[in-house]
Parts: sequence; C-alpha cells; structure tokens
Amino acid sequence: MIRFAAACAAAIVLIVAAYANSLDNAFHFDDSHVVESNLFLRSLGNVPRFFTDPNTFSSLPQNATYRPLVTLSLALDYAWGGGLAPRAFHVTQIVLLLVTGALLVAFFTTLTRSRSAALFAATLFCVHTANTETMNLISARSELLSTIGLLASFLLFIHSALARRTLLYLLPLALGALAKAPLVVFAPLLYAYVRLYEKQSPRRALRTMLPSLVLGIALLAFLSAMNSPQWQSGGGSRWHYLITQPFVWLHYARLFVLPIGLTADTDWQPFGHWYDTRAIAGYAFIAFLVWLTRIAWRHEERKPVAFGLTWFAIALLPTSSVFPLAEVANEHRIFFAYIGLVVAAAWWGMNRLPRRAAMTAAIVILLAHAAGTRERNEIWKSGESLWADVVAKSPANGRAWMNYGLTQMAKGRYTVAKESFGRAAALTPNYATLAINQGIVEGALGNHRSAEEHFRRALALNADHNAHFFFARWLVEQGRAPEALEHLRIAVRLSPGVPEQRALLLRVLAATGRETELHALAADTRRLDPAEPALAAVTRRWPSYDAAFTDGLRAITRRDWLAAAIASRDALRHDARSADAFNNLGWSLAQLGFRDDAARAYEQALALDPAHERAKNNLAAVRAR
Repeated sequence: MIRFAAACAAAIVLIVAAYANSLDNAFHFDDSHVVESNLFLRSLGNVPRFFTDPNTFSSLPQNATYRPLVTLSLALDYAWGGGLAPRAFHVTQIVLLLVTGALLVAFFTTLTRSRSAALFAATLFCVHTANTETMNLISARSELLSTIGLLASFLLFIHSALARRTLLYLLPLALGALAKAPLVVFAPLLYAYVRLYEKQSPRRALRTMLPSLVLGIALLAFLSAMNSPQWQSGGGSRWHYLITQPFVWLHYARLFVLPIGLTADTDWQPFGHWYDTRAIAGYAFIAFLVWLTRIAWRHEERKPVAFGLTWFAIALLPTSSVFPLAEVANEHRIFFAYIGLVVAAAWWGMNRLPRRAAMTAAIVILLAHAAGTRERNEIWKSGESLWADVVAKSPANGRAWMNYGLTQMAKGRYTVAKESFGRAAALTPNYATLAINQGIVEGALGNHRSAEEHFRRALALNADHNAHFFFARWLVEQGRAPEALEHLRIAVRLSPGVPEQRALLLRVLAATGRETELHALAADTRRLDPAEPALAAVTRRWPSYDAAFTDGLRAITRRDWLAAAIASRDALRHDARSADAFNNLGWSLAQLGFRDDAARAYEQALALDPAHERAKNNLAAVRAR
C-alpha cells in the first residue's frame, strides 16, 4: 500500500512538472471569444444567466453553444486571478487533469484488475504529448469537465448498488453534459462494459443501458434547443466528411503511438473521392481495428483491450463520422478517445512483457511523454510561436497564415503581416475575418482607400459584429465618426458581450453629448460588468475646471479627440461660460467628423466671446467643409 501511494505521489509530481511551464501560456483560438472578449465572465453576478442564455458562452453568436458549466468555471478563474492573466486558468486546467487522472486510476483498476497497470495508464493519459492540444486551449475545458462527469457516472454504476438501483449514477453524466453535449456515447460504452465485465446477455445489456440512452438523447435534445439560433457547426458535405474520417482515425491512432508533427490547426480538406489513396488507407485501418476488436472480445483475458478499442471507436463517432464540423481533423478531439487506447496499451504491455521490462518501459514512456509535453507547451507559449509552428506544418492553411500575420501586426511589423495576409487570401479568398485584418493593416500602412475596400468587402461577405466594429473603429480614426455610430450600434446589438465595441460606442456617445443613449448603454454595461474600465472613462468627473481643461488640452496634443471632447464637456460643467472650453470641444468634434456639432460649439464660444479669433477661424473652416 505504501509503495502504491508513493507511486501515486510520483505520478502527480510528474503530471504537474509536465505542465508547469504552461502556466503563463497565452490564450489561443476560441479563447479569444470564449474568454478574452467575453464581457459576461467578468462579474459573478452573471452566473444565473449562464444557465439560461447560451450567448454568455461566447461573444460570437455563431459560436454561442450552451455550455454553462464551462462558462461558470471560467468566470471563477477570472475572479480568482483578478482578470485575464492566464495563470489562474491554466492552474484550473491542471487541477481538473489531476481529478481526471484520479478517476481514471479507480476506473482502470476495475478494468485491468491491476493497480500498477491502472496507475500507468492514467498517468500516460495525463502526460501524453498529444493531450497538450486540449490542455493549452482553455476553451477546450469542456473536454475535461464532461470527461469527469462521464467517469464519475461509470464509477457510481460499478461500485454503488444504490446508485445503480435508483439511477443516481446518471447525475454526474447530466452535470457533465452542461460542459459538452455528446455524452450520448455513455450508453453504448455502458453496454460494452456490462457485456464484457458482467457477462450480461445482449437483451439484458440493452435493458441496462436503456436509462442512460434515454437520458443521453433527452440531454442532446435539450442542449440543442438551448443553443443560440445563430449557432453553426460550420461543416460542409456529409459525404465528403464521412469518407475522410477513416484516414483521420488512422492519423489519431498514429499520434497515440508517435505524437510527432502535432499541429494546432491542420490544413486538411475533405477528400473529393471515396477512392482517394488516403481514404483507402483509412478504410484499411477501420477494417484492422474491427478485426482486432473482435479478436479481443472473444478472449476473456483480453477484456481491457476489447473495451479500450471499443471506447476509442465509440468516442470518436460524434466528431469523426457523419456529423460534419468546420475542421476535418482537430487534435484536441482525441482527448476523450485516448482513454480507451491507454488502458488497452497498458494492459497489453503489462501482460506481454516480463515485470521488470514492463516497469522499465513504463518509466521510459512516461518520462518521454512528459518531456514531449513540456516541449509542446513551449510551442503554445505565445501566438507568434504557435502560428509559426502551424504555418510550418500546415502551409496550405489560410487561417494559420492570417493568424501568423496578426502576431506580426501586433508587433508593428505591418509589411510582414500584409505578406502573410496575402498568402492567406490566395488560400481562402472569401474569408471575411481575413478581409477585416487586411483593412486594419492597410490602414496602419496609410493605404486608406485600400483599407476601406477591404472593410466593405468584409461586410459584404459576413456582416457580423466584427465587420461592423473594426470598420467603425477605422472610421473614427479617419475622422468619420458619424458614419461609425450606426456600425457600432449594430455591433453591440449583434454581440452584446464584447467589451471593446461597447467601450468605443460609450466614448463616442459621451464625446457627442448623447446623454439618453449613453446612460442606457452605461446602465446595461454596468449590469454585465460593474468594473468595465470604459464606464469610468465616460462617467469621470474632474475636480475642477482647470483640471478638466488641462486634460482636454493634453488629449488634443496626443490627438485623442474622444478624450479631448469628454474632458472639454466636463470643463463646461464647471464653467458653462468658458469660450475656450467650447472652442476646444468644437475642435475635437470637428476632428472626429461631427461638423454640425462642432459648428454649434464654436457658435456658443463666439456668443460668449465675439472676439475669440480661434473660434471664428475654426467656425469658418468647418462651414467651408
């Protein structure tokens, strides 16, 4: 017992050590809209809404699927970490992985009748290099939470007669479904378990699995109904997706044996013909897998292998069969499926090798995977390192070239970014998000006509909140804020949870003195996140006229016309007869493009001081334009 406890402690140390260098890794992929730009996470006062509104899961309506348990855990991380520092989120990932590992040890012990094999299999699962793709993607926490729920249900079914009799073993499954939908696979997995381990007849096994099947279907229907009406799976042809998946299965199996060449975003496309040589290789693999599974089912002593291979196949069906998803292959989808392969491999190794050789091989394998995991974590360290790796391994991936370009644009390397966007456009010419980013980089390079063409093309391709917001932001920068207003209103209406677009709309409303609309938007924002920084910026009250006026002048110097207008309005709150403050307000509004408002401000300045030369000249200039 003491030796096993020491081995468990060593396993925990190895798992933590394998992921210790991931704690400060950046957010990636779906994290951008699930975590970073999701205003709903920023206040625990929104928790009840997580369970009623799928739009709280993501700031993108087309990605607003119903996963309240994931959103709750992310909101807790945000509160615990005091914001968007990644460390709190990654610590939770590791804790959830350790919980998963503990449940796997208990589950695998039942399957293999060997604590050593169970501990090896569970540890291998936790440090397997391929699982870094799930662990480093915070929004993929749904895999961890749903897996924990399913394993807990299995353990209750196996070890608690009361839970089995009263169907309480289904409760963790139902809770896990609040993290991810495809838990309908529990029923066929349970059928396989009772057939293999309890020797139930096919008829009795069907009766045993029936409650979980009914619950799974009901949960699937409920979760589908709770998704946002705008939610999209992003898939294409069922037939072409289907004929591609056998080769994807082969790819996933190869990564289990040799996790080399991992890429965060493949450039695979659905096969055009069923007789593609890769498709034929996939069919051969499926035939081999079926043959191997049938052989294992026929031998009592090979039950762990039979169950593990069955688990692998059943677990892949929701994402790798006839239900087309946006990506043909995605390496974070193998997380749940690998549970089957690790138990099959661990049992086979422990029973086919001499004990000393088996223990030596187990240690070498675990250390190798832990080292591979640490190395892969380094790739996920930043957006630049990740996307440089992706474009090297998936050069035909237009999205990857775009994202690599974004990392370069963030560093001010606009020419490199433009080149990357050009490569992306050659691969994905009708990609609205790419058109937005092309507009941004052209604007940064001073090519304003080209920038506007790209922004308008993005709106034509997909008039979502991003297309409206980024065009509006550029319009404000170009002194065309009146045109930006409606785009900002549409962006906030389409996606209420994005803080950046709310912040810009709040500032424009405050700068132009649209008090009624400003107060309504501020109140709505305050309900979502009382600490939203934009609220402080637009509701700020300077202690004196001099303080507000001076801040307004400083904002004019740095060409921050919105801040200048807001400060000038507060200066007028202190002294409504300041011609200079009216003049500064007019100048700021004119630079934003609100020329009628600017003219009125200049007129008020001249009404107070008819000899105010700057106000006269400015009024003449704005009228001339």
